[in-house]
Amino acid sequence: MKLLTEKENDNQIFILNCEKIIQNRINLWNPKDIYVNRIDNWFDGKWMNYAGTELHAISSWNFQDILTIPPFHPNRVESSEFYQKTSEQYVKKENQNALHIIQESKDNLKRFISDFSTDGLFIWYSGNSKTNDRGTLMLYLIKESETKTFYITLTGKKNWNVSQTKGVLIKEIQSIIEESTVGNNVYN
Repeated sequence: MKLLTEKENDNQIFILNCEKIIQNRINLWNPKDIYVNRIDNWFDGKWMNYAGTELHAISSWNFQDILTIPPFHPNRVESSEFYQKTSEQYVKKENQNALHIIQESKDNLKRFISDFSTDGLFIWYSGNSKTNDRGTLMLYLIKESETKTFYITLTGKKNWNVSQTKGVLIKEIQSIIEESTVGNNVYN
């Protein structure tokens, strides 16, 4: 089973390449929880570690180990799914706590990733990649008190290969994409 929802306005190669990257990170990090969020359109690298604004003018980014949920407006979130590892498989479950809710931006500064999971992989990817000729994948990992974040843009102009990264090397992600298979899926 694949984690990403493919729609008519998505490029299939973009979705496949994102699945390869995600599977690689799942195999590497072995998270207990996985949250998958489809955002309606492309979003840029400024969203990585973005926490919100205070007083409608002062933007805030997470530069420490305390990550907040990126403040995507719920209208932009086309789907949000939750998977949890049971023995050796990930099983789709109902998410009791929505990641993206309607609230003032300043309130998002208090919505910490660690309130949702202390051993989780949080995924955001963009829809509409066929029309935009580019797509985004952003991952946050939390393992106890350690956190990692990275952002990737893939473009059709580069045959759906990496055009931009933050928090990870382009050559590392490109080598994952160039692998011929997605590998052993451990989803249910």
